[in-house]
Amino acid sequence: MPADEESKHKLSEMQDAKGVCPLDSALRLDKIPFKITPGMMCDIAKEAVRAPSYERATEIILEHYNVKKISVKTVRDVTNYIGALVYSDDCKRADIAMSEKDRKFDKRKKSRKPEDILYIEMDGAMVNTREKNGNGKQSSWKECKIGMAFLNEDLETRISRSGEERRRIKKKRFVGHIGNYKKFEDLMLGLAARFEYKKRAGIVVISDGADWIHTIVTELFPDAVHIIDLAHVKEHICDFAKNNITSEEERKSWIGSMYTLLDEGNIEKILSKLEQYKGAENDGGKLYTYIDNHKTSMNYKEYRDKGYFVGSGASESANKYVMQNRMKLEGMRWNIETGQGMLALKTRYEGRCWDEVQSIVEKSFGL
Repeated sequence: MPADEESKHKLSEMQDAKGVCPLDSALRLDKIPFKITPGMMCDIAKEAVRAPSYERATEIILEHYNVKKISVKTVRDVTNYIGALVYSDDCKRADIAMSEKDRKFDKRKKSRKPEDILYIEMDGAMVNTREKNGNGKQSSWKECKIGMAFLNEDLETRISRSGEERRRIKKKRFVGHIGNYKKFEDLMLGLAARFEYKKRAGIVVISDGADWIHTIVTELFPDAVHIIDLAHVKEHICDFAKNNITSEEERKSWIGSMYTLLDEGNIEKILSKLEQYKGAENDGGKLYTYIDNHKTSMNYKEYRDKGYFVGSGASESANKYVMQNRMKLEGMRWNIETGQGMLALKTRYEGRCWDEVQSIVEKSFGL
């Protein structure tokens, strides 16, 4: 504040202001929303992302960040602001990738290592939004689509105590979108571009076989090997057995025989066992139709012989820890815009690349 009345009068005449904050100006906080440093804004957003609620995030910030006072509203507003910046960055990358999609690529730059594979997985789950649905109700469930990408070199093979070979994904990146598949398709290509997908020796897409995923693969990665996630197929088989085979011993035997046929890639034999259900509206008919529609993507023996990862439910579990454990808790409903921002932040956090959030924020302020 001005030191005296004369200074106050001069300040009013010269700047049309009642006071100045030179420290804020020196720290460039006068140019930054909320008058919070970019680093602290990112810390606030990180706590809001990994806490189960904004209220809990506020408690954590007060407990561990030497902050005397901060409201739940400020935590929410800062998180929404940062989330919008990160989602905007995702969209810009997507636009660039789409504009370059049909550009000719020098095939001499393509990797000659057969193991240089880019893996892409996609899946969807419902999230409760505040957007009005067709009946004019306030609450409307919308599909949240999650995309995941990783390289063959990011796979780690381990031998379990039982001697079974298991493969774990050490490093992966995500992208997410609430709503129709078209925008998600753009974001998915932006994610693939981060991995320089045109340079890879091959692309393998793993999914549950949903129609919208098939459309994206056809439009973006027509030469990709599309594999139906093995764990997903086994889940369908188990569900059928539980509902249709009463004896536990017979059920285990039947499931075991079907698993063996799957591992051998003998899909026609599986279909012959389900032939009696063909065209029926019951569980058996649905299982027959599902396998028959996707049989060209279930050659698991061939995929394993080529060294391909055939899935372990990774995309479905990604939906749980990228979206559901923060955005699908009891009583939660999301505005599409702020929900998308939270999802963009969560994909960065779970992909272990939070440093990108800091970089995006600082860049937006010209730092």
